[in-house]
Amino acid sequence: MITLSSPGIIVALHPMGARIASCLVDGVETCFGSGPETAIMAGDIFAGAICGRHAGRISNASVPLDGESVQLKANAGPHQLHGGDTGFHARRWDWLRDGNRVTFYLNSADGEEGYPGNLDVKAIYTLDGHTLALTLEARTTRTTVCNLTNHAYWNLAGGGSVLDHELQVMGERYFPLNDLLLPLGKIEPTAGTRFDFRESRAIRDDHDFCTKLSGPRGTMKHGLTLRDPGSGRRMEVWTTEGCMQTYTAIHWQPQMTGHTGPLQRSHALAIEPQNVADAPNNLAFPSSILRPGELYRNHMEWQFS
Repeated sequence: MITLSSPGIIVALHPMGARIASCLVDGVETCFGSGPETAIMAGDIFAGAICGRHAGRISNASVPLDGESVQLKANAGPHQLHGGDTGFHARRWDWLRDGNRVTFYLNSADGEEGYPGNLDVKAIYTLDGHTLALTLEARTTRTTVCNLTNHAYWNLAGGGSVLDHELQVMGERYFPLNDLLLPLGKIEPTAGTRFDFRESRAIRDDHDFCTKLSGPRGTMKHGLTLRDPGSGRRMEVWTTEGCMQTYTAIHWQPQMTGHTGPLQRSHALAIEPQNVADAPNNLAFPSSILRPGELYRNHMEWQFS
């Protein structure tokens, strides 16, 4: 493990997936899902990891690029999820440390999981006071698609169900899904739906959905606040991305071994600042296309109080 520390916070990072494996806040574990250090993939394989080359689902594992259809490798039935079986979560990243800053490096070869272009990726973690920051950057040699995020699962109480936590998401519209959890191609108001978290309220029910954040993509914005009412512990998530995916670990089960013990359904909330899933196949969605000479960048911060 690579450990960063500041007064009140200790963060453990692991090169497999360039992931956040642990985050102790005032001695309380708040980040869950990764396996123990000697078997980091024994838990949720995406927990705390960088997901790419395109986070979320890609319908029929195919994307249109400059008039051609690019076939990706499917790993979720006929679809692709989080970049495929050998996506960035399943790769061991190189890294360098400079004090409380760790930079992870990865090269994704042209054709890997079907994606065109040689993609050079950086994931830069910094811990400063009560703020953990991550900057994701990528450059490509050929036109491709790129949508990177961190897939950490959070429970600010250190245990129990995350459904008791209070959640506020800074956006008024969301992306409805079909029964296969693929976007319908629409962006609709959250008002009057169970996905309405414009005002802080208890999560209450399991969910898996993506909100379009208020404010322009590419500028730093407050995207989400999670609060444990029992301890009063609070986490704000800020991001330059345009969307926020949240998911209540519906698939967790005791057969999965986390670093704190067996995983339990609804124990933690995945918070993923990113572009929306299946964006390449929906013209109404923000673009995930990355071209040579362009810099992909997604900066996010977790601010604890």
